[in-house]
Amino acid sequence: MGLPRASSRPLRWVWLTAPLVLALSACAQKGATAEGQEVHRLYNVIFLLAAPVFVGVEALLLWYIFRYRARGDCPAPQTSGTRTALLVFFLIPAIIIAADYAYGERTLVRVEKVDPNPSVVIRVEGFQWEWTFYYVNEGVFTTGITLKKPAQMVVPVDEPVKIQLESRDVIHSFFVPAFLFKRDVVPGRTNVFSFTATRLGTFQGQCAEFCGLNHAKMTFSLRVVNPVDYLAWIKQTREAVLNATCPVRENALQLRAKDISWNTNCLAVKANAPTSLTVDNQDAGIDHNFAIYDGVDRKQKFFQTGRFAGVSIRSFSIDALPPGKYYFQCDVHGPAMSGVFIVR
Repeated sequence: MGLPRASSRPLRWVWLTAPLVLALSACAQKGATAEGQEVHRLYNVIFLLAAPVFVGVEALLLWYIFRYRARGDCPAPQTSGTRTALLVFFLIPAIIIAADYAYGERTLVRVEKVDPNPSVVIRVEGFQWEWTFYYVNEGVFTTGITLKKPAQMVVPVDEPVKIQLESRDVIHSFFVPAFLFKRDVVPGRTNVFSFTATRLGTFQGQCAEFCGLNHAKMTFSLRVVNPVDYLAWIKQTREAVLNATCPVRENALQLRAKDISWNTNCLAVKANAPTSLTVDNQDAGIDHNFAIYDGVDRKQKFFQTGRFAGVSIRSFSIDALPPGKYYFQCDVHGPAMSGVFIVR
């Protein structure tokens, strides 16, 4: 009694689903920027070049397996290759690689090109574990609350944006998956690139280089709006800084640093009188300091302490300042630990 014949249904399902799996493998998202779309087109070109090679190699493999398999005790005949076969074997891959290389270099040049006349210039600073976005021409910045609230970048749609990447401490990486783009943020080096967002919406970004214990929380969002809404957002952000106010604290300030954040973003003192300052650094092993400047661009410095690590408490004295609004920050962590210093 012979063995039961194997069903052909499993094999039939393989032949039916293989093309579907192959097609779905090409369903990569299109980039939300002009540069991302260039990368997506390159992916499609590589897929179209690789697909015939895959299909051809697999077809030949199956053909030789079934056509020249050994039957019974009779071994399959062995034949040697010809010069024509060797020529075809090397010529076809050479043509494919040359075409792929040429198109890849074309795409690289377009993606790496920095727009000479950007509508928006943003200096991006990364540090453990937050992002700060300085709008160079608009004179405003946005930042997150470290480990609590991610930063948000806002840019206009269909307008070229220039990014200047800088790091305050270790290596980070600026990565927006929807843009199909990633660039390292290296200490002591400014990496520059530009992009033009082509789709409205909010896209998630993250640090893609392991940078410490809270690396996973170093995220941000990038919101693309129309130009009118962008100008309105800039105006609102600038007015929020100019209109900030808080009660006078009788020239005796107590400031606490915890989780890489100050306990307040507004300090107010009386004019023409010295101020005592106590800084309580509750971040174990992390350096902080306190400094007062004329503005976020820090053209003029009025007061600055040295850096000191937590957990520790230091006391200082600030000389009398004339009435006005000033800017304070921790120089180690920048605008993520900043606020307005009001002298009345």
